Amino acid sequence: MTIKQMKNIAKDKINYEIAYLAGNLTTASQVRAILCAYLYVGLISDDEYREYCDWIRQIEKF
Repeated sequence: MTIKQMKNIAKDKINYEIAYLAGNLTTASQVRAILCAYLYVGLISDDEYREYCDWIRQIEKF
């Protein structure tokens, strides 16, 4: 499996987790933990991390 494939899988996983958060099937802290793990191992960039955190904040407002 290539790094590119792993990054795509990580992004899909994050998108699913954010969808679960919107449906109250998971918590924001769990989604943030996954984001941090992916950031630390280099599967998402700093900019992507900030974008996903913004999405989480928006969902938490509702």
